[in-house]
Amino acid sequence: MRSWLAGGVIALVAVLGRPAAAELPDAATFLADIGFTAEQIAQVQAGSIVPTTIQPSTERELVAAFAFLVQATPKDLVGQLRSGLIDQTDPNTIAFAMIQGAPTLDDFAKLTLQPDAQKRAQAYVTAGSGGDLNLSAAEIATFGALGSGASTATVEQAVRSALLARLQAYQARGLAGIEPYARSDGKPRSPADELRSATNATKKLHTLVPAAQTALLDYPGSRPPGTEEAYRWSHYTAHGVPTLALVHSLYVPDGDAFVVAQRQLYVSGGYNCEQAISAFLPMKTGTLVVYTNRTSTDQVTGFGGGAKRSIGSKLLASQLEELYGKVQAKER
Repeated sequence: MRSWLAGGVIALVAVLGRPAAAELPDAATFLADIGFTAEQIAQVQAGSIVPTTIQPSTERELVAAFAFLVQATPKDLVGQLRSGLIDQTDPNTIAFAMIQGAPTLDDFAKLTLQPDAQKRAQAYVTAGSGGDLNLSAAEIATFGALGSGASTATVEQAVRSALLARLQAYQARGLAGIEPYARSDGKPRSPADELRSATNATKKLHTLVPAAQTALLDYPGSRPPGTEEAYRWSHYTAHGVPTLALVHSLYVPDGDAFVVAQRQLYVSGGYNCEQAISAFLPMKTGTLVVYTNRTSTDQVTGFGGGAKRSIGSKLLASQLEELYGKVQAKER
């Protein structure tokens, strides 16, 4: 099987590069064009979620990619994603909220540090560089100033304020607005650099479909015509640990097809950030979904990093396939 060129760029090119008025291919033709074998295509057509291979763009990156069919139209599927379909389907979700318009603290009103709120609140006020929490140097100082005697409610409000500030900075400046995480070695980890690397891994996208890559790299300065976007905060369990994330989604139409980019621009711990790109291609009986995911984590570097990335990518793929299997079943 031919590997995908740089994390799904062929899928993006095939969808966005096709004139909106052109006749869209059937699933078999499309999947063959992007490197799926005849056997894999038959598995997709039979309703299976079929994985393929992409290469990481950095030593910290876990990757996953697969294709499957759902019965909903691309437009309907995008509508459901905009309303929080993934969070609703994922059993690891604790809470989430969609953010409409200019964000305010009210958008985070339902966010709490439960479960184990008191313990988690103490982790914030005693946080240091390179600890379990992803915090900038300024955020560490702000939480530390609250003091160890701060109430859980006070810390929760400070967490809401920090998330709001991060979201406002990103909306105003894009990747340049994302504050790096402080690390114990004095070398901050930049989610912006990780997301930029994931985007640049689609090497041919800039040449063939410049508007799509530009939208991701230069946000908020450039958006293809018809692009819609959505924000949400999400509280979920990752590897047994309650985790907070800020999520930005872009929905780029091309005729009846869509490219959907989902970016976790902030994650409270466990990994650095995540970017997923999907192509939604209309078929006679629904939608062909071609999905790629790149997740940055410091836990796969160092000795044995290659083996850890391989194992981690397989685990990530397995978890994502299980989740999207539920999305697929929901549409039947």
